[in-house]
Amino acid sequence: MQSNSRIRRSAWGLQLGAAGLAFALSGCGLMRATAEVPAARAAAASRPAAAAKAPPAAGIEASSCATGRQSAEEVFRSAREGVAVVSSGNSLGSAFVVAQQDGMTYLATNAHVVGGSEVMRLKWVDGSSDRARVVARGSGKAPTSDLALLAVEGQRGKVLRLRDQTSAVGQEVFVIGAPKGLEFSLSRGVVSSLRGNEQILQIDAAVNPGNSGGPVLDAGNCVAGIATFKYGDSEGLNFAVSSKVVREFLAQLPTGGSTTRQPETASNDDTLCLFRASGGEEEQIPCRISRVSARNGGTLYDLAWADGSRNAYAFFRDGRVAIRANDGSGRAQSDEGTFRRLQGGVAVRGSGDSLAFIPGLDPVLN
Repeated sequence: MQSNSRIRRSAWGLQLGAAGLAFALSGCGLMRATAEVPAARAAAASRPAAAAKAPPAAGIEASSCATGRQSAEEVFRSAREGVAVVSSGNSLGSAFVVAQQDGMTYLATNAHVVGGSEVMRLKWVDGSSDRARVVARGSGKAPTSDLALLAVEGQRGKVLRLRDQTSAVGQEVFVIGAPKGLEFSLSRGVVSSLRGNEQILQIDAAVNPGNSGGPVLDAGNCVAGIATFKYGDSEGLNFAVSSKVVREFLAQLPTGGSTTRQPETASNDDTLCLFRASGGEEEQIPCRISRVSARNGGTLYDLAWADGSRNAYAFFRDGRVAIRANDGSGRAQSDEGTFRRLQGGVAVRGSGDSLAFIPGLDPVLN
């Protein structure tokens, strides 16, 4: 939380130059047009220092991308161990490894691949299989929120590094996935254009149902994006969410490891929270609070404000509260304040004298 204002998200905007057109997802269905941030977006939660885990973003980097240009054969041979086929019921897609830490392996895929499932089946290139849990997912209402994170026990596959720089038009790319169920297939092409403020890569490498969630790699064997959708009834008009968006999604998750999210109250309706910046006036803003139970037993609270801002809190028995927030561009900020239980809720005061009142919350203390 910033001392003088809530963290505000930057609005996602997808502008593909053809308003009102429907885009077919490479896995299933039609792309809905309204942008919405992922459920785990924009406020990484803090826990006691002794129990803190780094978020998956801390473990997403392999040692380095390859120097120079690799051939298609070299890219596939190097990256295939980091790719998995994902399935559940009638859903089929792909995923790739982004982190290995604390005895767990994490994979990125598309939200529309996992749908409403909590458990997915993974198949690796060596023929072995695993059951993975869905630990975070975006809304899937826009390409940039069509992301999900899977977790499987043990060290599995190979971490693929996310590209640091923005891709360039004309850059060679390779897609690995399971088009039409043809597992671990490779297609090749170039970046045809950059769309949506460089958040979406337009590529001419073949993308078909089953490729969704798979990596789009550059010639240095870095992940440039995640294959997500194609322009319906077209040839060579395929699209991937850029590595920058994937990196932000990972960085903004509240915790590494397995988490479950539960509404703090039985109702999913927004309530009115109070917020007052240091020296400012009090505001009444719709908000929603969720409890996050971490694998090590810590308890966190994720507060989503109606303007897209998100703050997360860990409450301690000595009256302290750890606060962590993100402005939507990956710049996380941490703060430590105090809290008081009041009639009807809890008041949180930041170090800069900002104040938030969360009605209906009786926090579990760490």
